[in-house]
Amino acid sequence: MSFIGAGAEDWVELDMDLFERNRHSQLQTKLIEEGDQVAASLGSEFEVEMAFDGIVFIVIDGRRKYRAEVSHNDRLVFTGILDPDGPL
Repeated sequence: MSFIGAGAEDWVELDMDLFERNRHSQLQTKLIEEGDQVAASLGSEFEVEMAFDGIVFIVIDGRRKYRAEVSHNDRLVFTGILDPDGPL
């Protein structure tokens, strides 16, 4: 974050790309540090896949099963992805 301007015209410039990179780095670090606990909770070993748009997926047996993110209170959150071949 940087401050630009002078006097009454000051404003804050927020680097959103840096914010996103930090968020992704934080998520990757958590998945590495807590990998054993995550695998135990999921009941399986897993892989991490990052999509081109920055979304992080948890892959089990070659299928995307969960979307992963870090919540506002610094916890890992997994959102289940519906099986396209399964019932709704």
